Amino acid sequence: MSVITARTAGFCWGVRRAVDLVLAELKKGNKPYAVYGELVHNPQVLEALEDKGVGICRDPMEMRKGTLFLRTHGITVDEQKKVSSLPLHLKDLTCPRVSRALMIARKKSEEGYDVLILGDPAHQEVISILSYGGSSARVISGPLDVNTLPELSKPFLLSQTTQNTQTYEETKKALLNRFSNLEHAFTICESTSMRQDELRDLCGEVDCVVVVGGRNSANTARLAEIAREEGLPSYIVETHEELDAKVLAIYDNILLTAGASTPSWSIRKVREKLLEIQGNRLRSGKFRELLQNLIFGNFHILPITFATGIASSIILGGIEWFKPVIAASLFLFAVHTVTSVLESGYSRPSGLRRQEFIRKHRIFLTVCALTAFTGSMGISLFLNPVWPCVLGLMLVAFFFYSIPLIRKTYPFRGLRAVPGSRDLMFAGAWSFLLALLPGFISAGSTINPGSVLWAGTLFFLFLGRCLLADLVDMQGDALMGMDTIPIHAGREKSVILFWCCFALATVLPAAGIVIRYLPVHASAFAGGLITLAVGYFYLKRSPFPSEFSKRIIADGSLFIAGFAPILAYWALEVL
Repeated sequence: MSVITARTAGFCWGVRRAVDLVLAELKKGNKPYAVYGELVHNPQVLEALEDKGVGICRDPMEMRKGTLFLRTHGITVDEQKKVSSLPLHLKDLTCPRVSRALMIARKKSEEGYDVLILGDPAHQEVISILSYGGSSARVISGPLDVNTLPELSKPFLLSQTTQNTQTYEETKKALLNRFSNLEHAFTICESTSMRQDELRDLCGEVDCVVVVGGRNSANTARLAEIAREEGLPSYIVETHEELDAKVLAIYDNILLTAGASTPSWSIRKVREKLLEIQGNRLRSGKFRELLQNLIFGNFHILPITFATGIASSIILGGIEWFKPVIAASLFLFAVHTVTSVLESGYSRPSGLRRQEFIRKHRIFLTVCALTAFTGSMGISLFLNPVWPCVLGLMLVAFFFYSIPLIRKTYPFRGLRAVPGSRDLMFAGAWSFLLALLPGFISAGSTINPGSVLWAGTLFFLFLGRCLLADLVDMQGDALMGMDTIPIHAGREKSVILFWCCFALATVLPAAGIVIRYLPVHASAFAGGLITLAVGYFYLKRSPFPSEFSKRIIADGSLFIAGFAPILAYWALEVL
């Protein structure tokens, strides 16, 4: 069994634009916020927007202040006149492709044409186009409706932007057979055409099609319709919970696609569930589930930090490593776990399978984190007095960072007010506890150049790892209320920053080896950097990588960076 994911699945350009504009407008604080009708036909997106304070307004006349968003499907001429007179800040989110269809309908109506609209008469977009098409405008559903039309002197055909391209061509042909003077405009958007063409091309490689999207989404329904036209069984699901493992287990190859208003996180969760079904069929599902749960619960952090701490002691030399490494590993595990638990409750809708896992096991994970905190502080009491002081200060700083996660309405945003504070905090904590502090203490409370170089290397590796993971779904993270550097800086700048981190994590240890502040086996750290770079290109080319695979790749770079220097040291000792 294999799962092929369509590259064109998910948000089209118009929906992505609309969501970005809403998120940008929310930063201006012109409350209350509401959308005139449903922004898009997808319940997960609407739930996420509602959680951020964007409701649905059925009657704009009831709003007295605030911001009113106009839905992507457009509004009628009469509705436009009404909302324009209201004392509201209007933000028109009508898809530009829909706007083009509206303007064509208006222009042709003014020129005396009989406008024919191919589409669903009950769909908001078609209702909007019909209002612009004038009194003689009509809606038809396909070629079978052509013979029911009266005689038309100047027929003009356009269509709903999400219409089936084959249905459009068949309808146009039928109209030309009856009205030789037919004029027409192809108003199906490019995203819809590409999505449908890709689906038809891939149907020959699979046994069935799973379409993710809202049940009232026209373009989602048409994808399932096309799959059936190609002779394949198709299943429409809104969430991964609707997948029937018994039904899907009989198929060897499944094509996964999605409607234009389906968020990426919904597609990822469906893809992960399909892969789990595949694993169960191949009898590897239990192992995959165990490994996934360990990673989702942050337990993999313990061996990674432990290995990195040992590598630091070997590279920096002369450091008492066991108790400091245990204290640092427990503290970092606790910080990561508490942050994950708090972030999983910060946004009501769950964007990731990992969030759902953490919510389900939040009590157990919280107990594990508090136990780790206690163990870390207890062990630190048997170390240099600097250790408990540093851990205590870091715990206070972490508390101030967490305040907004505990209470959204708290007036003081803590350290989260700093853009990308989560990534910077974790990168700083890793490099400080696993390299800089142990090196400082072992050198007699003095700054050791080797410790600084190694700490800087770990900092930029971990920051690069954070950027790699956060670049996968920036818009989804923003909707879920996550705090990442790419959300603040944008994709282009974040990619540049990623490669800067990669370069610095490469140059610093190399310089340390050349000037003999670091031993030659520190060069084995490059294995983690290679994994990071390969992971970047893999995730960039993979459509909708799962949360599990993303973390395997991103955290795998940390794992290799920690273990490789240890193996290199042992190899050199044996030789």
